[in-house]
Amino acid sequence: MAVELKAVCFDLDGLLADTEPFYFEAHRLVFARRGVALTMEEYALRWIIRGERTVGAAPAMGITEDPAILTAEAKALYREMVMRDVSPMPYAVEAAKRVAARFTTILVTNTPEAETRTILEKTGLKPYVHKLASRESYERAKPAPDSYLAAARILDLPVTECLAVEDSPRGVRSALAAGMRCVWIPNEYTRVPDPPEGILVRLESLADLDVDSIAAGWPSL
Repeated sequence: MAVELKAVCFDLDGLLADTEPFYFEAHRLVFARRGVALTMEEYALRWIIRGERTVGAAPAMGITEDPAILTAEAKALYREMVMRDVSPMPYAVEAAKRVAARFTTILVTNTPEAETRTILEKTGLKPYVHKLASRESYERAKPAPDSYLAAARILDLPVTECLAVEDSPRGVRSALAAGMRCVWIPNEYTRVPDPPEGILVRLESLADLDVDSIAAGWPSL
């Protein structure tokens, strides 16, 4: 029996919502208060691409304070920034609207539910996200497969009928480990020279996302 594409799983930060600058600025301020300069390039490498986050990056950059304290401080600053102003990524609303008209959509994110719902409201994306797999929905964060396996459970669909759309190599690894096909749309923080192995296709922006064409060739992919 032919397998059909029935659902599209969108990442949030850096794909649909332009939140990565807030994450960077929050961590930059926290590190600056300790006398350490954090550049965008180092943040992108350690936090987004490698997934070291504060627990790994802080000691490597000479900060001996408990990483949990730094993380809590950065999260508080981030929340303040998001509450003031957050925008959708270019073409995000248009792409989400287009996809939601034909497929079930679910947001698959490492962000807690309350923050996620705030971001969806403020960016105008809420009407086009049918379901949600936020951080409370699974045990291990990306790049573990848990988030996408949880999404499939919430959708009540096999992973073979779901398409993941991600911006970061960590997110791509998470989707692929769960058994989903994945489209990679990197941003300035997540762009690496070589595409993650196993992706379906790399696109430059959400304007190029043509899920109808992907669905048409789904059984033979």
